[in-house]
Amino acid sequence: MRNRRIIMMWLSATIAVMFALPFCVARLASECSGMALCMMLFFIVNPIYSAILGFRCGRDVRQMWSLPLISSITFLAGAWLFFDIREVWFIIYAATYLAIGWVAMGINRYLNNKR
Repeated sequence: MRNRRIIMMWLSATIAVMFALPFCVARLASECSGMALCMMLFFIVNPIYSAILGFRCGRDVRQMWSLPLISSITFLAGAWLFFDIREVWFIIYAATYLAIGWVAMGINRYLNNKR
């Protein structure tokens, strides 16, 4: 039961970071500041979130292995929906976020097995 609550908490955080933040940038920011916010979102916020999520998922890989994948898919859906362009580079960003999450998960799993 506790594990299910943790997964739901991370799913909620994923929706907030990967889906709601692109909405806020695309709809609420002006065009001048919107580009800077997009760059901060794509190059700072999302990779850091993916690393934190993956590192946390490394504690219980059997139950939480899919969360980095869900995070990447949520990013892709939010980016395509709110930025109104079906740019192929968003797929590359999503794949990069997935790789960051899975690498962080593997690192945490490796560190936990060493103890």
